[in-house]
Amino acid sequence: MAESQFMIHQATHMFMTEPIYFQIIQMQGAWLVWVGKQAGKMGDLAVSVPAFGSQAIPSATTVIGNDVKEFSRNLARRLALKYGEQFYVSLDVSSQDDMLNAFVEKKLNDLVKTTVA
Repeated sequence: MAESQFMIHQATHMFMTEPIYFQIIQMQGAWLVWVGKQAGKMGDLAVSVPAFGSQAIPSATTVIGNDVKEFSRNLARRLALKYGEQFYVSLDVSSQDDMLNAFVEKKLNDLVKTTVA
């Protein structure tokens, strides 16, 4: 029987003058991603499961919260499609700021890429 292993990766990146905190917990076949402006506050939670087939759109849902623009759910879906694994995504950032959302997605993709490599 194999032991489960969790790997935790953390980073802080500045968006203009504001720190944005990133934490990724890498599990076997699944990832928990948290991004926020304050350390330790979970704003919402979405989950996406990769679909069968190489280009099929993954299923995704919001588990906790009311994300009006569905940013965390769509981000979880894009990550599951790109990496072929289950992603839980919790964002505690303003989903109304498109520049911040683009910044978060780019930095998060960079972090996941370096973690996978």
